[in-house]
Amino acid sequence: MRHTFFAAAIVLLLLNASASAQAQTDDHKFEVGALYTAINLDGFGETVNGLGGRLGYNFNKYVALDAEGSFFPETHLGNNQFGQKTQGFVGVKAGARSKYVGVFAKARPGVMFIGEVTSGFNCTGGSLGRTCRPEHNNFAFDAGGVVEFYPSSRTIIRVDAGDTIVRLHSETPGIFGPNQSSTDVTHNFQVSVGFGYRF
Repeated sequence: MRHTFFAAAIVLLLLNASASAQAQTDDHKFEVGALYTAINLDGFGETVNGLGGRLGYNFNKYVALDAEGSFFPETHLGNNQFGQKTQGFVGVKAGARSKYVGVFAKARPGVMFIGEVTSGFNCTGGSLGRTCRPEHNNFAFDAGGVVEFYPSSRTIIRVDAGDTIVRLHSETPGIFGPNQSSTDVTHNFQVSVGFGYRF
């Protein structure tokens, strides 16, 4: 009888320790981090580099609210996307994680602002038939995958890869009438590497 009681006590202690450890892990709901990102803009001809930050809230081990903002300081004259760029996304990250690694899919709507260099319009072509993209907050959507590594219970190394879909507004000045407006949807491969902290 004494041995049975002793064994039951050990089992209860182990279960309590396991539950306590799980609770401590689940208590780390919030995440904050910094990142390096690179995007290959469709029709741009080269990769643009930027830096950004990230905030997250973990509902559980499988689903999280994910927010990110990035700034691309590079400018390129002679291209219809030559201004500095800023993007921001808020959406959902869903998947599964273990103690050391996590794999997720992400879907995040947002905006991508493409700035100007001199005139407020990014233009290509001659004076006739010229196509311009005015300074504009363009709707964007980030869809892709995420792999996370956990060196400790609070630290995160995160790698993202996906398609950043941007809706670009264009205007062609009319010769004898009003400007002609059009909208292009571009698909742009983007990767990010960052470090985060849970609290």
